[in-house]
Amino acid sequence: MPTPPGEPRDGVDLVPPPRESLRHAVRRRWRSVGRHRGLRHWLLTRGVSVLLVYAVLFVVNGVWIGWRQAYDVSVGITSPAATAAPVPAWFLSVAGWLLVPGVVGAVAGYAVSSAITSRRTRPLEDLYPEPGDD
Repeated sequence: MPTPPGEPRDGVDLVPPPRESLRHAVRRRWRSVGRHRGLRHWLLTRGVSVLLVYAVLFVVNGVWIGWRQAYDVSVGITSPAATAAPVPAWFLSVAGWLLVPGVVGAVAGYAVSSAITSRRTRPLEDLYPEPGDD
């Protein structure tokens, strides 16, 4: 019969280990990012920060000018100058035109590059020799 929670098991009362502090948990997570390679490493180190900037801009504009208008400014349907708060809308507009396509292009480029590299049978140096190589 299993022991109910909170009661000692076989007469031994074990003390749970102390909780890890937030600082140590964040440090441990950040140091473990290096185990990832390629796309996952890029997304965890740079992609998340870029998308976080975009998300903050979108939320700020959503609160100030409305969610629908923030979306329209972000994808280029509405001019940022035609909004109630044009300054943050301009930042959102630029981010919508630069950051989001940049992240999507990086992911697609990495996926295509990975697919081509995995199918290559001869090294690239054999296909395109340098001048002077014999």
